[in-house]
Amino acid sequence: MRALASLTAVLLLAAPARADTAEIDAYSTLFYEFGGPLEMLVVTPQARVRVDPADEVSLTAGYEADIVSGASVAVVDAPSADVDVITSATRLEDVRNVVNGGLTVRSPFGSLRGTYAYGFESDYQSHSFSLGARSEVFERNTTFDLSYARGFDLVCNLAQPRAQEAVERRRLDVSEGCFDGDNPDREATDISLQTFQGSWTQAWAPIFVTQVTLTAQLIDGFQSNPYRAVWLGRTAAQENHPRNRFRYAGSLSARLWLEPLSGAINARFRAYRDNWDVRSVTADVGYEQVIDGAIRVRARFRYYRQGAAAFYSDDYALAPRGQYFTGDRELSDMESFLAGLSFVWTLTPGAEGTELGPLRSFRLVLKADYVHHQFPGFRYVRAAIPNNNSIFATLGLELVF
Repeated sequence: MRALASLTAVLLLAAPARADTAEIDAYSTLFYEFGGPLEMLVVTPQARVRVDPADEVSLTAGYEADIVSGASVAVVDAPSADVDVITSATRLEDVRNVVNGGLTVRSPFGSLRGTYAYGFESDYQSHSFSLGARSEVFERNTTFDLSYARGFDLVCNLAQPRAQEAVERRRLDVSEGCFDGDNPDREATDISLQTFQGSWTQAWAPIFVTQVTLTAQLIDGFQSNPYRAVWLGRTAAQENHPRNRFRYAGSLSARLWLEPLSGAINARFRAYRDNWDVRSVTADVGYEQVIDGAIRVRARFRYYRQGAAAFYSDDYALAPRGQYFTGDRELSDMESFLAGLSFVWTLTPGAEGTELGPLRSFRLVLKADYVHHQFPGFRYVRAAIPNNNSIFATLGLELVF
């Protein structure tokens, strides 16, 4: 947190002196998962600076961290109802750091952009870049956006050269020694990610806008949780997922401005499927109210429904599903309900006599979401599903010079 504060202070002092326009964003998000004897807390501070050395060019640099603490069930479907998988859960604490930068070049007809990010934690490393192009045509009523992202990740795992079959592999117990070339008990396995996305945004009228988005992702590599094992009848083995996954999704969203109310209705529908036979639909609806031009309040509700992966079973000892097995509840049948509120307050110089000194605008962002999950096809033997509720809370400041 001290490093984040120092970075923000340096950017605040240095950026305006070197660019015609500069923007500083500082956000902190809290995620708290609860609903039983297990809990998970993630705090994510982040800061970003954007400078425009010319009207056609923007440079960005940022940093964020995930500070994680909680517990995770080590063995799913324990061999006996007398074994309490909850109290024997594994405690975990970790910090993920990500640094990133980007460049955007604009013209009157569109823009080109590129970003790079490096993330690291005790048991995971990632390098990723993205390229994108955006074009506005037909008097800026139509916008097309295409992007491609590539990720090169490494995940730490337990080295087990003598394990010939997946059912013989043991789970990783601790992250100590990961990415240490002198530790023969650890190995790093590759994960390759490619993401393709295209969107079409259309302003049909000054008060009505729609957007169609198509996304596809290819993942190749180790996709299991190295710390989690599944009871198979005679032994517990590290969960085993397919190495290849192809995901694709399409969404349609619309926004209608209600002039008499100075508000807008937002609606979005998304459909998803992958080659693991996971299928899902998402419906999201919200209403945003503008108050005195400076305040925006938004309420939203989201419903999510998902089918289980083809190889998922709630008891692999009695109902195996071939060579793959998982203890991930998010690969089972599930549904969730989200209700959220957000508050955005924007100040600009001259508005009702407002004086902001060197600032061109000041923005305060507050958000809160509550999510309830249901897993009808998942269980921990006889134990109730813990952590089926979660809260997201965000505090953000945006300063434009």
